[in-house]
Amino acid sequence: MPGFYPAGRYDLAGFCVAVVEEEDRVDGSRIRPGDRILAVASSGVHSNGFSLVRRILEACQADLSSPLTGQDTSLISMLLEPTQLYVSLVAALMQSVSLHGMAHITGGGLPENLPRALPDGLRAHIDTATWRRPALFDWLQDRGAVPEADLWNTFNLGVGFCLVVPATEAERALNVCTQEGHRAWDMGVVEEAAAGDAVITGLPL
Repeated sequence: MPGFYPAGRYDLAGFCVAVVEEEDRVDGSRIRPGDRILAVASSGVHSNGFSLVRRILEACQADLSSPLTGQDTSLISMLLEPTQLYVSLVAALMQSVSLHGMAHITGGGLPENLPRALPDGLRAHIDTATWRRPALFDWLQDRGAVPEADLWNTFNLGVGFCLVVPATEAERALNVCTQEGHRAWDMGVVEEAAAGDAVITGLPL
C-alpha cells in the first residue's frame, strides 16, 4: 500500500478460523455447464484498489468537498462507504437453493476472482450489458485515465459477490437476495472450455 504507512508504523490484523462440515462445503465441484452466474451488488470499492484511488485523488487534487457529478452524495462519502457483507445472505441461500459455487469479488476484480470458483474444463461467460457500473468507477477511470482492462482487474465495478446456481433455481435465488435486502441479477452462464481457452469471456479485456 504505497504511501499509506509512514516510517516506523505497521498494520496489525486479526483473523478467525471457522469449521464447516464436509457435506456443507461449497467448493465449486458441483458446477456444471449451463449453471447461471448471479451477481450481487457491491456497496462501493470494498477496500480494494485504494492505492490507485489515492493516487488518482492526489493527481486531480480532490478534497472533502469534491462532488461526484449527477450523484446525491459526495465523492468522499462514496469512497468511504463500508464494505457490504454477504454472510447472512449466503446462510439464507443455503437454506433455499443449491449453491454450486460462490466467489467474493475482491482485489483483482471479476477476471481474477470468479474463475477460481470454477472446476477445470469450465469457463464463465459474462454479459456486461446486464448492469450499469456505479458512477464512482467511471469517475475514477476518467480522472485517472485508467485503461479499461486495468479497471476490471482492480475494482469490483459494482459486483461484490457471485453465486453459481442451477438454471432452474436462478429465479428463486434472486428472490432470496431481494428478501435479504441485496440487489442481484443474472449476469452470465457457465460454459464448457477447452484447454487453452480463456477462463472468463465477455469482459472488455
